[in-house]
Amino acid sequence: MRYIAIFLLLANIGYFSWVRYGAEPIVPPVPNIPRQLLNSGLTLVSEYEAQLAAQPALNCFAIGGFSTIDDASSLIAELGDAAFASDVSLSGDPLSSQYRVFIPPASSRRIATITLDGLSESLIAAELESEIYLITRGMLENGIALGVFSELANAEAARNGVQGLGYAPEIEEIPRSTGEIQVQLQVLERYVLENPAWLELTAGRPDLTITENLCETIAQGTQFP
Repeated sequence: MRYIAIFLLLANIGYFSWVRYGAEPIVPPVPNIPRQLLNSGLTLVSEYEAQLAAQPALNCFAIGGFSTIDDASSLIAELGDAAFASDVSLSGDPLSSQYRVFIPPASSRRIATITLDGLSESLIAAELESEIYLITRGMLENGIALGVFSELANAEAARNGVQGLGYAPEIEEIPRSTGEIQVQLQVLERYVLENPAWLELTAGRPDLTITENLCETIAQGTQFP
């Protein structure tokens, strides 16, 4: 009986030692939570094709032969909503900029003429010499031109003189280069095909060179590796 008690005691000690030091710990199961995909900026081919399908049909042109940036900007303005995208660029080497001083366009030709007459009288009374005239076309139509200067300091002096008479002239920088002024233009296809104004718009500018290009339809490098 004594030996049985000793045997049971040793068995309990051995089992305790095995549980304490020998058995692997039981780890509760971790739920498998799916990871979110990283946003790598990639666009699926199907998504890109859907974007192209949603884009309106376009005709693309390169137009050159403008004498001034104003002429290029005026053409874009006349197209209005028909111009899906546009960009004015200068080719060749850059030249020093010029600076135009002007009073912004009035809401009508009548108001612009009244402003011009009043400014002329004020300049004479102040004994200030300035060649001013009414702008009759382009982006600044119904504005008043106060001169174009090669030096910014001279433009600022002209602006300050007119400001002292109670007007609010502005200065605009005019970039220049040795090359031509060109417009890259994307026009809605239905405008070119169905609207005779497109032919009138281009026919009224015989000095322009208009080249139709293929519109960009290739995915950019950031869309596909």
